[in-house]
Amino acid sequence: MLDVLYLHGFASGPGSTKARAFRERLDLLGRRIEIPALDGGDFAGLTISGAMARVDAAAEALGDGYAVVGSSFGGYLALLHAGRAAGRPRGPAAVVAMAPAIDFPTSWPRWMSAGDLERWAATGWTGIDHHGTGRRERLSYDIVRDARTFAGIEPAPSCPVLVFHGLRDDVVPYGLSERFARGRPNVTLRLLDDDHSLLATLPVILDESVAFLRTIGGGDVRRG
Repeated sequence: MLDVLYLHGFASGPGSTKARAFRERLDLLGRRIEIPALDGGDFAGLTISGAMARVDAAAEALGDGYAVVGSSFGGYLALLHAGRAAGRPRGPAAVVAMAPAIDFPTSWPRWMSAGDLERWAATGWTGIDHHGTGRRERLSYDIVRDARTFAGIEPAPSCPVLVFHGLRDDVVPYGLSERFARGRPNVTLRLLDDDHSLLATLPVILDESVAFLRTIGGGDVRRG
């Protein structure tokens, strides 16, 4: 089975519930997991470019033969990372994306009012409820400016991809994952009776993710 690069969600961190669950499961299987802080400890200055640089650096530390697993914003980054690494000798061998925010670069109007967006642009700052810190944190408008240089998931990953999405997701519509999977034989989509958090179906996701990664990377190897 493959080692894993895990990418947490937006306004979250390496200690998220799903990140901990994947770490616990992979520890039992004797596999390595890397979970970088996508904001580098500076949520206010988070950008897609900065997060991608941290993803690439963490992937370098894993070496050959890894899978990338991501949730929401992290799912978007996982697909972006895999697509950009296609054809390279050291790209990921597989992707697991949970409720991937595929349209993240242009998603602001879906979760902010026009007035809030205008104020953010004018002042340069907004407040975001941060799941990791439990506080409302400042975020620079630089993330919006930087996002304009990204055009969704281009190119799409060529490696095997497993996508989980909740049918009751009111943050990232599951239709985005349906459109992404359509016409791509390397993409398997699992629609679940769950919301954006996917916590109710997390045991199923863990089991199916492990089974999927075993088909890519062979059996388990216990370490130590």
